[in-house]
Amino acid sequence: MPKKIKKKNKRINIKKKKLRARIIKWTSIIILAIGAILFFLLSDLFNVKEIKVVNNNRISSEKIIALSGIQVNENMFKFLKIKAKENIKSEPYVEDVNIARRINGIIEINVEERKPSFMIKQEEKYAYINNQGYILEVSEESLEVPTIDGLSTKSIEPGKRLDIADLKKLNTIIQIMQSAKTKQIDIMITSINAESDLDYIIKMEGEQKTIHFGNATNIKDKIIKIIPVLEDNVGVAGEIYVNNINKVYFRGEV
Repeated sequence: MPKKIKKKNKRINIKKKKLRARIIKWTSIIILAIGAILFFLLSDLFNVKEIKVVNNNRISSEKIIALSGIQVNENMFKFLKIKAKENIKSEPYVEDVNIARRINGIIEINVEERKPSFMIKQEEKYAYINNQGYILEVSEESLEVPTIDGLSTKSIEPGKRLDIADLKKLNTIIQIMQSAKTKQIDIMITSINAESDLDYIIKMEGEQKTIHFGNATNIKDKIIKIIPVLEDNVGVAGEIYVNNINKVYFRGEV
């Protein structure tokens, strides 16, 4: 083999050895650095000193902390945020949750709660549901929200949701309530029967009125036409009917 080629190969081999040495050196430095950072982060310096829960109303801070699985004096980097959030969201009242680690050792759990908008009567108990049809709680206590009757969902349990047919009816009921709110009569509505989607029956117990609202069409127009009938019959018990051409008439009790 010519001397020039031997020298060239020797130079190449030297360069390869130097390159390998540099790779080994920097790999070792990186591994040591990562190890040092992990040791530092997992040391007692980063233990949880306090857990704060904010924006919770119906669920106690103690319950949310217990569900999270996060412990005071535990290293704040040992728990998985995703797992803690999943645990907290197993509570039906929790819509969403955000967990923040603070350098001062404080864990902040920010909760977005679902709010009960309606009730379903079950014998002597009430199931609270929100506008998305989630069943939040079953209680013996009655809330100051309208009761929905005539739904077909079989399993009324906290954490579950109304079935598809009832969700469709709920959407109509929400539209009725929203339109009623624009005319400030939503607070008069005590219950809505949705057994037949051809005739939503609205009760206003304080006004001694039952409204046969008809189907889900022209909701805003119907509410507008109902208003003067209510105003003309204050204190008179009876029924209000909305027919197929949205004509409204009142029939007093005999």
